[in-house]
Amino acid sequence: MGLERNAQFRLEKTKSELFPILLSEKWKQYLPKLGVHYFGIFSRNREQLDQEYRDVRIQIQQLLYDGGEIEREKQKIEIKQLIQLEDKKILREKIFQNISLAYLNANKRILIQSMYDHRLERYQLENRKRNLEIQTNLLQAVEAKSLKQWEVDFYAKRIHSQALRETSYLELKSSMYLDQNESLELEPGITERIEIFPPTSSPIEVDANHPMRKKNRYQLELAHLEEESLKNDWKPKLVLGGYLGRNGNQGFPLQNEIYGVSIGFQANLGGSSFVSNTQNGMQSEGNGIQRIPGYGPQAVGPGENAFQSGSFNLFDEVNRDKKRYDARYNLLQSHTEREQTELYLRNVSKSTEVKLVEEYQKYTLYLHFLRSAFLTLKQKAEEKKLNQITEIEYLKTEEEVFVAFEQTVDHYFTYIATALELVILLGEDPFSNRYYHLHHHKYKSEFNQLLSDWREQIPIQNLEKREPTKGKLTPFYLEDPYEMR
Repeated sequence: MGLERNAQFRLEKTKSELFPILLSEKWKQYLPKLGVHYFGIFSRNREQLDQEYRDVRIQIQQLLYDGGEIEREKQKIEIKQLIQLEDKKILREKIFQNISLAYLNANKRILIQSMYDHRLERYQLENRKRNLEIQTNLLQAVEAKSLKQWEVDFYAKRIHSQALRETSYLELKSSMYLDQNESLELEPGITERIEIFPPTSSPIEVDANHPMRKKNRYQLELAHLEEESLKNDWKPKLVLGGYLGRNGNQGFPLQNEIYGVSIGFQANLGGSSFVSNTQNGMQSEGNGIQRIPGYGPQAVGPGENAFQSGSFNLFDEVNRDKKRYDARYNLLQSHTEREQTELYLRNVSKSTEVKLVEEYQKYTLYLHFLRSAFLTLKQKAEEKKLNQITEIEYLKTEEEVFVAFEQTVDHYFTYIATALELVILLGEDPFSNRYYHLHHHKYKSEFNQLLSDWREQIPIQNLEKREPTKGKLTPFYLEDPYEMR
């Protein structure tokens, strides 16, 4: 959908339709040029005899030799078509990458927002418990008021998370050229289908047929062809022509048969040009008119008629030096762009790999911390049931798990996004590669298992009013008031 709606990509597809037309035009130059020509002269003047002359002939011309220029022009068009194809590939990869990164970011914000919503349920549960404790004198109203800062911080973060989620949706729609009012539903559970692999230590290398590399090779080839065309422009062009028809001085039908052949020669000599034409014709009877280039119509009679013409024009190609300069400049520019592309691909691939290793290490670090924090949470939950710890101690542990989850999710998606950028650069499959694999069905990973277990960890408490219990004093009863629930 994003490719179909992208205006620039549609223009590139339309542009690709031009090259077959240009190639067809070049091919036509190999074919004979056939035409029908009519010529008439009428003179009805006072004190002169009336004259009437008509000439109808079929003319044909065939290019015999052009020094290979048409073939080189064909090759230039074919190379330009290949360059445009690589440009289209680069644009397609850019669009695909932008949409994919926006898609991953939207999924990340949805998942984080769901965690905030899940956490909100816990806060609301604690709020109801706190109100019951105030009513049963287990908690002083002043103490309850001092605990509001926890909720303020959380709600502020949740509001920010909601804004980020909405922004991520808009960015995804923008990358797909969707209107903000158009509906867009994302299929849930993307994390349940992705299997992550650690970055390999084997050296990475950008694919030799990467579109940017192929484009540079084609540009260099095109520059060589331009230079070759300039070096071979001295080779002459030879054209063979002929005609067959009738003429007459008495109206239709025309009385006299005419036919003939012509040879044209043209050559460039260091900025000067030489042009020569030769024509030999026959007329059966009557008088005719022979049109000589540069001299106009000349009267001829029955029998053989011929003419030869030639001209040598000194330095008539004033742009020749400019063409030579452009050819050298384009060749140098192609070499420079190729070197810059190689440097760019090496540096970007290496820097992306360094970032990828960093993100994976952070992901595994936070995953390890999350695993440890979650085990601690389970332990604290048991201790809380036995009244061995205060409610605030349990909430602090729960908050650590929540923060660990948020950080783990962030580095999880950043790792995948960075890996996506790298595999597109390397020319690998963006759905299955050395860094991750997208399964068609659910894949059970430790991260998803921890996320599922945490969601099931909300304690279901009896929220009915209860009286304070009396028992033997234990150390945690002697804690400071602000630490008590």
